[in-house]
Amino acid sequence: MRMLTLPILLFTAAASAQTAPPLDLYTDALSPAFQNWSWAGGSAGTGSYNLANASPTHAGSASIRFLPQGWGGLLFADVTNVYDAAQYESLTFWIHGGSGSNQVLQLALQHDASTLAAVNVGDYTSGGIVAGTWHAVTIPFNASTGLTAGSFNRVQIMDFTGGTQAQLYIDDIRFNPRTSTPPAGSQSVSIDLSQDRRPVSPLIFGISYGSQQTLAAVRYPLRRWGGNSTTRYNWQADVHSTAGDYFYQNIPDTSGGVGNPPPGNSADAFIDEARANGGEVLMTIPTIGWVPIDDRSNKRWGFSQAKYGPQLMDECRFYAPNPPAWCTADSGNGECDPRVNTNRNYCIPDAGSTTHGLIKNNAPTDTSFAAGPTFWPGWIAHLQARYGTAANGGVRFYALDNEPMLWNSTHRDVHPIAPTYEEVWTKGRDTAIRIKSQDPNAKIFGPVTWGYPDLFTSAADAEDCNCMNGPDRQAHAGKPFVGWYLEQVCAYQQQHGVRLVDYLDLHYYPQGSGIIDFNSENLGVSESASVQQKRLRSLKELYDPTYVSESWIADLGDTDANHYSKPGLLPRVKAWIDQYCPGTKIAITEYNWGPDRGATGALAQAEALAIFAREGVDAAMRWGAPEAGSYAEDAFKLYLNYDGAFSRVAGDSVRTTASAPDTLSAYAIHQSGQKLFLLLFNKSTSPQNVTVTLSAPVNGTWNAYRFHSTNHLAPAGSGSASGTTLSFPGVPARSSTLVVLPNPAGGDVIFANGFQ
Repeated sequence: MRMLTLPILLFTAAASAQTAPPLDLYTDALSPAFQNWSWAGGSAGTGSYNLANASPTHAGSASIRFLPQGWGGLLFADVTNVYDAAQYESLTFWIHGGSGSNQVLQLALQHDASTLAAVNVGDYTSGGIVAGTWHAVTIPFNASTGLTAGSFNRVQIMDFTGGTQAQLYIDDIRFNPRTSTPPAGSQSVSIDLSQDRRPVSPLIFGISYGSQQTLAAVRYPLRRWGGNSTTRYNWQADVHSTAGDYFYQNIPDTSGGVGNPPPGNSADAFIDEARANGGEVLMTIPTIGWVPIDDRSNKRWGFSQAKYGPQLMDECRFYAPNPPAWCTADSGNGECDPRVNTNRNYCIPDAGSTTHGLIKNNAPTDTSFAAGPTFWPGWIAHLQARYGTAANGGVRFYALDNEPMLWNSTHRDVHPIAPTYEEVWTKGRDTAIRIKSQDPNAKIFGPVTWGYPDLFTSAADAEDCNCMNGPDRQAHAGKPFVGWYLEQVCAYQQQHGVRLVDYLDLHYYPQGSGIIDFNSENLGVSESASVQQKRLRSLKELYDPTYVSESWIADLGDTDANHYSKPGLLPRVKAWIDQYCPGTKIAITEYNWGPDRGATGALAQAEALAIFAREGVDAAMRWGAPEAGSYAEDAFKLYLNYDGAFSRVAGDSVRTTASAPDTLSAYAIHQSGQKLFLLLFNKSTSPQNVTVTLSAPVNGTWNAYRFHSTNHLAPAGSGSASGTTLSFPGVPARSSTLVVLPNPAGGDVIFANGFQ
C-alpha cells in the first residue's frame, strides 16, 4: 500500500533559495555587511591592495587593485551572517590582468576557519586573465565545485605562488541567486524489523569532559575523565601532570585545602556535574606507577633548564613576545640543541643528528613519587563513601590509565622506556585486582589503546620502527597486542574466577589528511570539497573490512592475513573477542571525525553514532565534548534531545538497507511497542528523494527533525502514515534527519536474534 506523506516546509531543499536576493559583495565599495580582513602585504590604499581604485573599472567608479605576492590575499568577512551555498547559482566577478597575464590566484569560501571550497580563479575565467582587458569569472555552485551545500561567511582571494605577480584588478563581485532547484537524486531504503536486532547501548552517546553548559543542554549519559593529564593524577592532593602536552608540569587543581582529597577537588566536582545532568562517569585510574608530589599550592616541572641545561622551548618563550607574569622560564620542554647544551649527561643527541636531542636521565622525583596499585583503593573508597558502591548508584566504570603504549613519549619525564606487552598487562592487571577487590561490581575498561598501530603491537616494537609486527609481538606467538591482551583477561578469569577487564577500550581517529587537526582548537578545520568527501568515506574504517584507508594506513599493505590497509575496526576486534575472550564488551573512549561547526564534521559525528548503534558498540566517548551551540552538538541532540524536551532515541537496531549508502545512508532503531526511529544521512551535495519500505505497516503521525550546515536542529516535517511505504521528497544535501514513526503494527519481535 502506497503511503502518502504531507511534509511541512523543511523537506523541500530549495524553497528559500528561489526567493533569495543577489548578494553583492563588491560594487564600487565593499558591502557594508562585510569587514575587510585582507593581509595582502601592505596597508589598504597605499600598499598591495586598494578597495577604492579609480581606474581601470569594469563599471561604476571604483574597483579593487591587488598586487598578488608572497601568499598575500584579500579577505572579506561577515561576522554577523552565515550564507547557504544552496541558495546560489554562481559567484561572478570581473578581472583585469593589468600589465600582466595568467596570474595564479586561489579563491576560497570559508565558514570561520573551515574551508567550504577552494578553486583556481584562472580555471573559471572566460578568456583567461589577460593584460589590459576585463574578463568575466563564473564559479558555478554545482557538483564540480562541491558548492551545492554548505555554509560560508568569508570570501578569500590570494596569491597562490608565493612569489610576486603582476598587479591586477577585480570588480563587481556578486553571488547570483539560484533560479532552479538542484536536481534531486532518488534513493530507496528498506527496513526489516525481524533481522539483525541488537539492543542499542545508551552509553555510546558519551563525551569527554564538557562544560556545565554543554552537559545541561544535552544531558550526555556518560562522561569520561581521561586524557594524558589523568595518567598522573594524585587523588589525595588533587594535583595533575600536564605531561608532554604542556611542559611536563604538576598543576594543583585546588589551592591548598585540608584532607585527602581536599574539599572541592576536581574529581568530585567532575562527577557531581555529570550526575546533576543525569549522566554517569568513566574515571581513569593511573597504572604508570608515578604520582605527582603532594604540593597543593605550587606547580612543579620535569625539565628544569637550571638543572638540565638550555632547552629548545620553555613556558615563557612559548608566549613570546609578551609572556604572562605567571609563566616559568625554567620550565623547559625536554628538547635540546646539542650545540648549545653540551652536557652529555642530559642532552642526548638524536641518532644521526647534531642539531636536535632530548633531555634524558632526568630525575622523575623532581615532580613525582612512586605509587603502585595499592595507592588507588583509597580513592575508590572515598568515592564509595560519597556516592555509594557500584551496585548502589555509585561510580560504576573505571579505565586502566590512558594510552599506556605512549607513556615513553607523553610521560617520558618519568617513563622514558617504551612499554611492552607484559608491562601494560601486568600493571593493568595488578591495578584491576585492587579495583575489583574494593568494589566487586565495578566495570573496568582496558587496555586503552591510542590508535591503529597498538592494536597490533607494542611501543617497544614501534620504537624500533616495527609498527605492526616486531620482536615483542613475535615473542608473544605473533599475536596482535589486543588479541593477546584479551587472552590474558580470560585466562585470569578461568584461573581465579574474576573478570578483570569488562570492556575492551580502544581509541580511534581517522588518519586521512585534513579530516582532523590536533593543532587546531576546533579539531578538523578543513571543509574543502575533497576533504568533505574523504571524511564521510572514512567512516567505513569503522565497519567495512573491504575499505582501504585513504591515509598512511594504506601503505601498510596486506602482506599477511591481517590486511593492515583495511582497518575494518569493529569487525576486526569482534573477531578477536570471539577468538580470545568471548563476552568482552567494546568501548571506543576516544574518537573524533571533524570540526564542531563544519558541514561534514557534524554529519560524520551523527552517522558515527548510528554506526556504533548498528555495530553493537557498548560504550563510546567523543574527544572532546562538542562546542556549545555547534552543529556537532546537534549531532548528539538528534539522539538525546531531538524535540527540546530531552526525548531520546532508544531501542533495538534493526536491519536497514540503503540503495546507495555513499550518497544517502540509513539506520533504524525500534523501540518495541512504542516508536520506530529512522535516521537518514544525505552525504551528497544535492537533495535526495527517498522512498522507504518497511516489513510491517505503520499507522499514525510521524515527525521529523533535522540539522545541516546552515540550520540547527529543528522540526523538519510531519505527516500521516498508513502502510508499509513512505516517501520523503527533497531531503536536503549534507543533512542529518531523524524521523520518529509510530510503532509498526505487528512489528514487535520477541527474541528475534537470541535472548535479549
